[in-house]
Amino acid sequence: MWQDDICFGQSVGKKFNSDGSARVFKGNTMICLLDHDTEVFRRVVAERDLISSVFPVDVFSPLPDESLHMTAIEGVCNDVREKDYWTSLLTTDTPLVEVDDLFEDLWKKVPPFPPVKMRFDNLWISSGICIGLYPDSYSDDVLIRDWRDAVSSVMELRFPGHDRYRFHISLGYGISMPDKEGMEKLDSFKKDFDEKCRKEGFVFTVPPASMTYFDSMLFFSKERLPR
Repeated sequence: MWQDDICFGQSVGKKFNSDGSARVFKGNTMICLLDHDTEVFRRVVAERDLISSVFPVDVFSPLPDESLHMTAIEGVCNDVREKDYWTSLLTTDTPLVEVDDLFEDLWKKVPPFPPVKMRFDNLWISSGICIGLYPDSYSDDVLIRDWRDAVSSVMELRFPGHDRYRFHISLGYGISMPDKEGMEKLDSFKKDFDEKCRKEGFVFTVPPASMTYFDSMLFFSKERLPR
């Protein structure tokens, strides 16, 4: 059951505060930002708004329109200085600005992002609430996995679970565990969304990946940020 995996509150003290407000959390990452004039964006926003209309921000903190994206491959976070979650090209005590310098240069050597199609899979509820995705075909899966391997080789980024990475679009973060009534509502949202996925089989073309920089989970900038 999905309820066994729910761990709201895991990001409190890291990415968010207990009142649902975002904390300073700096890093860089390669993501596919959703174009606001697309059907996939409208569907994501509708589901986020439905869920956030029921839960207060100290239970579920929704992400703003500007940050909605699919992660293509993760970069590094200033507060997560562990060997397994850092580029092997630099030591884990390297200032973030120097990592940004390196990645900005290496990004120019990354092959173009392939024209990949993704399919809505389910409502994935764990430390937050996401729309789970999976490649629409075997060839789509090969294209995006090969691209991730290419980036991994160029930037020396290969986090645990690299080959099994689960693609998703985050709707927001869990701040505190819902009560019994809240869990029942979440269960209803999940059942309805999962059934809709099975019936409609919604597919979209993933936007090109961009090298981005962030100071919190609320905004991802394609331009360098002061560090």
